[in-house]
Amino acid sequence: MGMLSAIWAYITLGVSTAFTQELGALVGGFAAEQQHLELSLVLVTCASAVFVESVALYSLGRWNAAWVRLRLRKASPVARRLLRSMRYSPWRATIISRFAFGARIPLPLACGAARVPPWIFLTGTAISSAVWSCVFVGLGWVFGEGAVLVVGEARRYEWVVGAVLVLAVAVVFWWLKKRERAARKNDPTAGTPPPLS
Repeated sequence: MGMLSAIWAYITLGVSTAFTQELGALVGGFAAEQQHLELSLVLVTCASAVFVESVALYSLGRWNAAWVRLRLRKASPVARRLLRSMRYSPWRATIISRFAFGARIPLPLACGAARVPPWIFLTGTAISSAVWSCVFVGLGWVFGEGAVLVVGEARRYEWVVGAVLVLAVAVVFWWLKKRERAARKNDPTAGTPPPLS
């Protein structure tokens, strides 16, 4: 692979990881296992992508705290629990936010709006981004050969797998909406975010 092609491969991996999260890291690990990319550079690229994304969200939260408070009214219950814990343990909240599905966007925003000291946020985010990258790139590396076999078999039944996935997403979406409506009905304060400061 030429130098320019390699640079574009890592840039593409970084951008896709920022948007697809675990999928990008798994694909990067698989590409490293197949010797298309260097494992150490894949680890650094994936960790850097999610770190930069979290820092951008934190900066947005610091810049426009009022907007963040308004947006967090619609945060998931998991995110609201993490937001409450953030007041008592910003270190823990910052580190676990990378692994908390449903809180990766609201938690860095809230950390910024709550004026969590930058050194705490940056250090915690760097640690969690590095660990996250090692876990998911490592999974892509270890299970790379298995992934090839699974993908090869799945191609025969691609339309069936696609239909099942679409149906599963629709059912999960319906169930989450139903649960959210029930929570609002039972608890009128469910949509109110916890205080950020």
